[in-house]
Amino acid sequence: MRHAFAIARRELRSFFVSPIAYVVVTIFAFLSGAFFSNMLVYYVKQSTIADRQIALVGRSDFQLDVPTMFLGEFFKNESFILLLVLPLLTMGLITDERRKGTLELLLTSPLRPGELVAGKFLGAMAFLSVMLAPTVPLFVFLALGGAWEPGVVLASYIGLLALGGAQIALGLFVSSLCENILISAFGTYGVLLILHFVDTSATIARSIWVDFINFFSFNFHYLNFTRGVLSLGDVIYFATYMALGLFLTQRSIEAIRFKRS
Repeated sequence: MRHAFAIARRELRSFFVSPIAYVVVTIFAFLSGAFFSNMLVYYVKQSTIADRQIALVGRSDFQLDVPTMFLGEFFKNESFILLLVLPLLTMGLITDERRKGTLELLLTSPLRPGELVAGKFLGAMAFLSVMLAPTVPLFVFLALGGAWEPGVVLASYIGLLALGGAQIALGLFVSSLCENILISAFGTYGVLLILHFVDTSATIARSIWVDFINFFSFNFHYLNFTRGVLSLGDVIYFATYMALGLFLTQRSIEAIRFKRS
């Protein structure tokens, strides 16, 4: 694994050489802050309306658990932002190496394909952690303002890392298949959109296949984390996609090495 960690460090440094990394972090931080501010104001207003109704008529049509509802909606939006930005992060992981001609050098070195794949994945996961870090002060601010749900926040961050890891692994595989960065990006968007929203069609159909289709949905499994539920089944689900993406990427790189040997 020594080589894998060396590749990971190299990959993390290379992200910050490219303007793409700064664009991705800026977009993610800006959208997260905007969602946080707007949603917090909205739920506080709804809570104020409910308090006034209770004071005037003794009851309210709004039954609000503001912290839980706010956190659930916020982290749902965070998953959508990841869907927007992660393909920009993964599109060049292997494709760029092929374009620059450095993949051949890596494949002819003592470095094994599995170590290369693991290093690329770990570097991208480290960048994902850096990208999530600016959102942490938002919850420090929330804690200063009153009651909040630290368990929900922790579970949701674990869910974001699990979701992001699965998306990165699949994006890495798509990148290994493409020689053009734009094709890699659009291919990753296509795969992730299908897996993220496949449960929408199941909800509309209301057939006996609903549970089967939901099982393949990123969104369906991720929502449990946003409720503060850490389910072993959901963790295994995302870990399976990570393992599948990394396995297929390794096989793809081995195929490239075989063709050029």
